Amino acid sequence: MEKELIQQARSSDLAGFLMSVGVPLVRVGGGRFRHVEHGSLVFTGNAYFWNSRGESGNAVDYLVRHLNFAFKDAVFALAGFRGAEGETCGERGNFALSALSVVEDGAKVRAYLSQTRHISHSIIDYLIENKLLYQEIQTNNAIFVMYDERDDYVGAEMRGVLPDKPFKGVKGGSKYGYGFNVRFGENDFDYALFFESAVDLISFMDYKLHYEQKSLNKCILISMAGLKINVLRHTLKVFNGNLKAVLCVDNDEAGQAFQNKVENEKIPFIVCCPDEKFKDWNEQLAEIKGQKTIEILPNYSKIR
Repeated sequence: MEKELIQQARSSDLAGFLMSVGVPLVRVGGGRFRHVEHGSLVFTGNAYFWNSRGESGNAVDYLVRHLNFAFKDAVFALAGFRGAEGETCGERGNFALSALSVVEDGAKVRAYLSQTRHISHSIIDYLIENKLLYQEIQTNNAIFVMYDERDDYVGAEMRGVLPDKPFKGVKGGSKYGYGFNVRFGENDFDYALFFESAVDLISFMDYKLHYEQKSLNKCILISMAGLKINVLRHTLKVFNGNLKAVLCVDNDEAGQAFQNKVENEKIPFIVCCPDEKFKDWNEQLAEIKGQKTIEILPNYSKIR
Protein backbone atom coordinates (compact mmCIF):
# COMPACT_ATOMS: atom_id res chain seq x y z
CA MET A 1 0.00 0.00 0.00
CA GLU A 2 1.41 3.41 -0.98
CA LYS A 3 2.66 5.67 1.81
CA GLU A 4 0.90 8.66 0.19
CA LEU A 5 -2.46 6.89 0.40
CA ILE A 6 -1.94 6.02 4.06
CA GLN A 7 -0.97 9.62 4.87
CA GLN A 8 -4.02 10.91 3.01
CA ALA A 9 -6.26 8.62 5.07
CA ARG A 10 -4.62 9.65 8.35
CA SER A 11 -5.14 13.31 7.44
CA SER A 12 -8.85 12.93 6.56
CA ASP A 13 -11.65 14.90 8.21
CA LEU A 14 -12.51 12.33 10.89
CA ALA A 15 -15.67 13.99 12.22
CA GLY A 16 -17.01 14.52 8.71
CA PHE A 17 -16.42 10.89 7.84
CA LEU A 18 -18.06 9.62 11.03
CA MET A 19 -21.15 11.78 10.52
CA SER A 20 -21.41 10.57 6.92
CA VAL A 21 -21.79 6.98 8.15
CA GLY A 22 -24.28 7.81 10.88
CA VAL A 23 -22.12 8.24 14.01
CA PRO A 24 -23.92 10.79 16.25
CA LEU A 25 -21.71 13.86 16.74
CA VAL A 26 -22.56 17.42 17.75
CA ARG A 27 -20.57 20.56 16.97
CA VAL A 28 -19.16 22.21 20.08
CA GLY A 29 -17.44 25.14 18.36
CA GLY A 30 -14.08 25.94 16.86
CA GLY A 31 -14.19 23.04 14.43
CA ARG A 32 -14.60 20.58 17.30
CA PHE A 33 -17.23 17.85 17.58
CA ARG A 34 -18.31 15.71 20.54
CA HIS A 35 -19.72 12.18 20.49
CA VAL A 36 -23.35 12.23 21.66
CA GLU A 37 -22.97 9.06 23.74
CA HIS A 38 -19.48 9.74 25.14
CA GLY A 39 -19.12 13.28 26.46
CA SER A 40 -15.34 13.16 26.81
CA LEU A 41 -14.77 11.91 23.24
CA VAL A 42 -13.89 14.90 21.04
CA PHE A 43 -12.96 15.15 17.34
CA THR A 44 -11.09 17.94 15.62
CA GLY A 45 -9.68 17.81 12.09
CA ASN A 46 -8.10 14.42 11.54
CA ALA A 47 -7.71 13.65 15.26
CA TYR A 48 -9.70 12.38 18.22
CA PHE A 49 -9.18 12.80 21.96
CA TRP A 50 -10.93 10.52 24.46
CA ASN A 51 -10.10 12.48 27.58
CA SER A 52 -11.58 10.12 30.19
CA ARG A 53 -9.39 7.32 28.82
CA GLY A 54 -6.30 9.38 28.15
CA GLU A 55 -6.40 8.19 24.55
CA SER A 56 -5.87 10.02 21.26
CA GLY A 57 -5.01 9.28 17.64
CA ASN A 58 -5.60 10.06 13.99
CA ALA A 59 -8.47 9.13 11.68
CA VAL A 60 -7.14 5.67 10.81
CA ASP A 61 -6.42 4.92 14.47
CA TYR A 62 -10.02 5.62 15.44
CA LEU A 63 -11.58 3.41 12.75
CA VAL A 64 -9.26 0.52 13.63
CA ARG A 65 -9.58 0.82 17.42
CA HIS A 66 -13.25 1.67 17.80
CA LEU A 67 -15.12 0.70 14.60
CA ASN A 68 -13.44 -2.69 14.05
CA PHE A 69 -11.96 -1.73 10.68
CA ALA A 70 -9.02 -3.64 9.29
CA PHE A 71 -6.14 -1.22 8.66
CA LYS A 72 -6.45 -1.59 4.86
CA ASP A 73 -10.22 -1.03 4.91
CA ALA A 74 -9.81 2.08 7.09
CA VAL A 75 -7.25 3.53 4.69
CA PHE A 76 -9.39 2.94 1.60
CA ALA A 77 -12.54 4.29 3.28
CA LEU A 78 -10.89 7.49 4.54
CA ALA A 79 -8.78 8.11 1.44
CA GLY A 80 -11.96 8.10 -0.66
CA PHE A 81 -13.68 10.62 1.63
CA ARG A 82 -13.96 14.17 0.30
CA GLY A 83 -16.15 16.01 2.81
CA ALA A 84 -15.14 19.49 3.92
CA GLU A 85 -15.35 20.46 7.58
CA GLY A 86 -18.92 20.09 8.78
CA GLU A 87 -20.07 18.78 5.39
CA THR A 88 -21.56 15.35 5.03
CA CYS A 89 -19.65 12.99 2.75
CA GLY A 90 -20.64 13.51 -0.86
CA GLU A 91 -22.40 16.88 -0.53
CA ARG A 92 -20.60 17.85 -3.72
CA GLY A 93 -21.69 14.60 -5.36
CA ASN A 94 -18.53 13.56 -7.22
CA PHE A 95 -19.19 9.82 -7.01
CA ALA A 96 -18.19 7.72 -10.01
CA LEU A 97 -19.02 4.03 -10.17
CA SER A 98 -16.42 3.68 -12.90
CA ALA A 99 -13.74 4.62 -10.34
CA LEU A 100 -14.51 1.46 -8.36
CA SER A 101 -12.94 -1.84 -9.32
CA VAL A 102 -15.84 -4.27 -9.14
CA VAL A 103 -16.78 -7.89 -9.69
CA GLU A 104 -20.34 -7.88 -10.97
CA ASP A 105 -21.22 -11.39 -9.80
CA GLY A 106 -19.07 -11.56 -6.67
CA ALA A 107 -18.92 -14.93 -4.93
CA LYS A 108 -17.93 -13.48 -1.54
CA VAL A 109 -20.82 -11.02 -1.48
CA ARG A 110 -23.22 -13.78 -2.53
CA ALA A 111 -21.92 -16.07 0.22
CA TYR A 112 -22.11 -13.33 2.86
CA LEU A 113 -25.67 -12.35 2.02
CA SER A 114 -27.03 -15.89 1.62
CA GLN A 115 -25.12 -17.75 4.34
CA THR A 116 -24.46 -15.11 6.98
CA ARG A 117 -27.47 -12.86 6.39
CA HIS A 118 -29.95 -15.53 5.19
CA ILE A 119 -31.04 -13.57 2.10
CA SER A 120 -32.76 -15.63 -0.60
CA HIS A 121 -30.78 -16.27 -3.79
CA SER A 122 -33.58 -14.79 -5.90
CA ILE A 123 -33.27 -11.45 -4.08
CA ILE A 124 -29.48 -11.41 -4.54
CA ASP A 125 -29.87 -12.30 -8.23
CA TYR A 126 -32.38 -9.52 -8.74
CA LEU A 127 -30.14 -6.90 -7.14
CA ILE A 128 -27.19 -7.96 -9.29
CA GLU A 129 -29.24 -8.09 -12.49
CA ASN A 130 -30.60 -4.59 -11.81
CA LYS A 131 -27.09 -3.19 -11.17
CA LEU A 132 -27.85 -2.45 -7.53
CA LEU A 133 -25.21 -4.77 -6.07
CA TYR A 134 -21.53 -5.35 -6.83
CA GLN A 135 -18.43 -6.69 -5.09
CA GLU A 136 -15.37 -4.46 -4.74
CA ILE A 137 -12.20 -6.19 -5.92
CA GLN A 138 -9.73 -4.70 -3.42
CA THR A 139 -11.72 -5.27 -0.23
CA ASN A 140 -14.47 -7.73 -1.29
CA ASN A 141 -16.93 -5.26 0.25
CA ALA A 142 -20.53 -5.35 -0.93
CA ILE A 143 -21.40 -2.22 -2.93
CA PHE A 144 -25.08 -1.21 -2.76
CA VAL A 145 -25.45 1.43 -5.49
CA MET A 146 -27.58 4.53 -4.87
CA TYR A 147 -29.72 5.90 -7.70
CA ASP A 148 -31.45 9.27 -7.78
CA GLU A 149 -34.93 10.20 -9.03
CA ARG A 150 -33.59 10.38 -12.62
CA ASP A 151 -32.17 6.87 -12.31
CA ASP A 152 -28.57 8.12 -12.34
CA TYR A 153 -26.14 6.51 -9.89
CA VAL A 154 -25.04 9.02 -7.25
CA GLY A 155 -23.31 6.98 -4.55
CA ALA A 156 -22.94 3.68 -2.76
CA GLU A 157 -23.41 2.13 0.65
CA MET A 158 -20.56 -0.24 1.50
CA ARG A 159 -20.68 -3.33 3.68
CA GLY A 160 -17.80 -5.58 4.68
CA VAL A 161 -18.40 -9.27 4.12
CA LEU A 162 -15.75 -10.75 6.42
CA PRO A 163 -17.06 -11.56 9.94
CA ASP A 164 -13.92 -10.28 11.66
CA LYS A 165 -13.97 -7.01 9.66
CA PRO A 166 -17.57 -5.71 9.85
CA PHE A 167 -16.95 -2.51 7.89
CA LYS A 168 -19.96 -0.43 6.93
CA GLY A 169 -20.22 3.09 5.58
CA VAL A 170 -20.92 5.34 2.61
CA LYS A 171 -18.48 5.65 -0.29
CA GLY A 172 -16.69 8.96 -0.57
CA GLY A 173 -18.29 11.29 -3.12
CA SER A 174 -21.81 9.92 -2.60
CA LYS A 175 -24.38 12.64 -3.14
CA TYR A 176 -25.86 14.31 -0.07
CA GLY A 177 -29.40 13.27 0.87
CA TYR A 178 -29.57 10.00 -1.06
CA GLY A 179 -29.56 6.40 0.09
CA PHE A 180 -29.50 2.96 -1.47
CA ASN A 181 -33.05 2.40 -2.68
CA VAL A 182 -35.17 -0.32 -4.27
CA ARG A 183 -38.36 0.66 -6.09
CA PHE A 184 -41.54 -1.25 -6.76
CA GLY A 185 -43.28 0.74 -9.46
CA GLU A 186 -42.55 3.30 -12.14
CA ASN A 187 -41.81 6.44 -10.08
CA ASP A 188 -45.40 6.66 -8.85
CA PHE A 189 -45.04 5.71 -5.21
CA ASP A 190 -47.41 5.91 -2.27
CA TYR A 191 -45.02 4.89 0.51
CA ALA A 192 -41.34 5.48 1.31
CA LEU A 193 -39.97 2.89 3.74
CA PHE A 194 -36.80 3.89 5.62
CA PHE A 195 -34.23 1.42 7.01
CA GLU A 196 -30.97 1.70 8.96
CA SER A 197 -28.96 -0.35 6.45
CA ALA A 198 -29.07 -1.99 3.04
CA VAL A 199 -29.01 -5.42 4.72
CA ASP A 200 -32.09 -4.54 6.79
CA LEU A 201 -33.81 -3.27 3.64
CA ILE A 202 -33.29 -6.44 1.61
CA SER A 203 -34.11 -8.60 4.64
CA PHE A 204 -37.48 -6.82 4.84
CA MET A 205 -37.99 -7.40 1.10
CA ASP A 206 -37.24 -11.09 1.50
CA TYR A 207 -39.52 -11.44 4.53
CA LYS A 208 -42.47 -9.60 3.00
CA LEU A 209 -42.25 -11.07 -0.51
CA HIS A 210 -41.35 -14.66 0.31
CA TYR A 211 -42.68 -15.38 3.78
CA GLU A 212 -45.73 -13.13 4.09
CA GLN A 213 -46.22 -13.06 0.29
CA LYS A 214 -47.20 -9.39 0.44
CA SER A 215 -47.11 -6.92 -2.42
CA LEU A 216 -44.77 -3.93 -2.20
CA ASN A 217 -46.29 -2.24 -5.23
CA LYS A 218 -45.94 1.57 -5.25
CA CYS A 219 -43.34 1.45 -2.50
CA ILE A 220 -39.79 2.78 -2.51
CA LEU A 221 -37.47 1.26 0.10
CA ILE A 222 -34.52 3.42 1.24
CA SER A 223 -31.49 2.71 3.41
CA MET A 224 -30.31 5.72 5.41
CA ALA A 225 -26.96 4.00 6.18
CA GLY A 226 -27.59 4.92 9.79
CA LEU A 227 -30.30 7.18 11.20
CA LYS A 228 -30.03 10.19 8.89
CA ILE A 229 -33.04 12.44 8.87
CA ASN A 230 -31.57 14.36 5.92
CA VAL A 231 -32.03 11.22 3.76
CA LEU A 232 -35.65 10.96 4.89
CA ARG A 233 -36.37 14.62 4.18
CA HIS A 234 -34.64 14.61 0.79
CA THR A 235 -36.32 11.40 -0.38
CA LEU A 236 -39.79 12.69 0.48
CA LYS A 237 -39.00 15.89 -1.43
CA VAL A 238 -37.47 14.60 -4.65
CA PHE A 239 -39.33 11.38 -5.36
CA ASN A 240 -42.92 12.40 -4.68
CA GLY A 241 -44.30 15.20 -2.56
CA ASN A 242 -47.21 13.04 -1.41
CA LEU A 243 -45.21 10.06 -0.18
CA LYS A 244 -46.14 8.63 3.20
CA ALA A 245 -43.08 7.94 5.36
CA VAL A 246 -42.79 4.51 6.97
CA LEU A 247 -40.07 4.05 9.63
CA CYS A 248 -38.72 0.49 9.57
CA VAL A 249 -35.91 1.13 12.05
CA ASP A 250 -34.48 -1.13 14.77
CA ASN A 251 -36.21 -2.01 18.02
CA ASP A 252 -33.74 -0.20 20.26
CA GLU A 253 -33.18 3.16 21.95
CA ALA A 254 -31.58 4.69 18.88
CA GLY A 255 -34.53 3.67 16.71
CA GLN A 256 -36.99 5.15 19.21
CA ALA A 257 -34.95 8.35 19.43
CA PHE A 258 -35.08 8.64 15.64
CA GLN A 259 -38.87 8.24 15.67
CA ASN A 260 -39.05 11.04 18.25
CA LYS A 261 -36.82 13.23 16.10
CA VAL A 262 -39.03 12.76 13.04
CA GLU A 263 -42.11 13.49 15.14
CA ASN A 264 -40.52 16.67 16.54
CA GLU A 265 -39.95 17.87 12.97
CA LYS A 266 -43.69 17.38 12.37
CA ILE A 267 -43.14 14.89 9.54
CA PRO A 268 -46.10 12.46 9.48
CA PHE A 269 -45.03 8.82 9.58
CA ILE A 270 -46.12 5.22 10.13
CA VAL A 271 -44.05 2.73 12.12
CA CYS A 272 -43.28 -0.73 10.73
CA CYS A 273 -40.65 -2.21 13.04
CA PRO A 274 -39.80 -5.91 13.40
CA ASP A 275 -41.62 -7.98 16.01
CA GLU A 276 -40.68 -6.87 19.54
CA LYS A 277 -38.42 -9.85 20.27
CA PHE A 278 -36.15 -8.98 17.31
CA LYS A 279 -33.72 -6.09 17.10
CA ASP A 280 -33.93 -5.68 13.32
CA TRP A 281 -35.42 -7.14 10.15
CA ASN A 282 -32.44 -9.38 9.48
CA GLU A 283 -32.81 -11.06 12.89
CA GLN A 284 -36.50 -11.65 12.17
CA LEU A 285 -35.76 -13.09 8.73
CA ALA A 286 -33.09 -15.42 10.15
CA GLU A 287 -35.48 -16.68 12.83
CA ILE A 288 -38.23 -17.43 10.31
CA LYS A 289 -35.85 -19.17 7.93
CA GLY A 290 -34.68 -21.35 10.77
CA GLN A 291 -38.24 -22.48 11.40
CA LYS A 292 -39.61 -22.88 7.90
CA THR A 293 -38.51 -23.28 4.29
CA ILE A 294 -39.61 -20.13 2.51
CA GLU A 295 -41.14 -20.53 -0.91
CA ILE A 296 -39.24 -18.65 -3.61
CA LEU A 297 -41.45 -16.48 -5.79
CA PRO A 298 -39.40 -15.61 -8.90
CA ASN A 299 -42.00 -13.48 -10.67
CA TYR A 300 -42.59 -10.57 -8.30
CA SER A 301 -42.96 -7.16 -9.89
CA LYS A 302 -40.07 -5.20 -11.38
CA ILE A 303 -37.87 -3.55 -8.77
CA ARG A 304 -36.55 -0.69 -10.86
